[in-house]
Amino acid sequence: MKNIITILLVSFISLSASAQYGVDNIFRKYKNDKGVIAWQFEGDISGMLKTKDGEDIKSSLESVDFVMFIEEGSDISDKDKQKLKEKIKSDKYELLVEARDKGQKVRLMGIEDGNTITKVFAQVSFENKSAYFFLTGEIYLEDLNNIEFESLMDGLDF
Repeated sequence: MKNIITILLVSFISLSASAQYGVDNIFRKYKNDKGVIAWQFEGDISGMLKTKDGEDIKSSLESVDFVMFIEEGSDISDKDKQKLKEKIKSDKYELLVEARDKGQKVRLMGIEDGNTITKVFAQVSFENKSAYFFLTGEIYLEDLNNIEFESLMDGLDF
């Protein structure tokens, strides 16, 4: 009887932990690796971003999580790519934008809630490098199309 209770308890704890495991958690183990740049901003950070016209965005952003692999050809493991694919599907992310241009690829996915998007996941590949963005908050699609992300990269030299 003790064994059955122990097994049930371990199963319940495991299920609770896996239910809270988000897409961004896959990247936590890479954040301190050599050749990886990782930023995490929390709080209302909408003021840090402008549109391509220089205007303020309408969205309110609660957090931005950014992970970039700067060593040529480095990326998350194949096992983690599979976990990421499964988690995106189970969390019901929808494809918002997928684009390719001169060796650059962008894949933008989100979870919608009415007229806004509450979570955004972006996967970007360029110059044999990979980067991942996670945004949470109340995000309008028109802002996503017009945000000037390059301003966040000013001053960085890879």
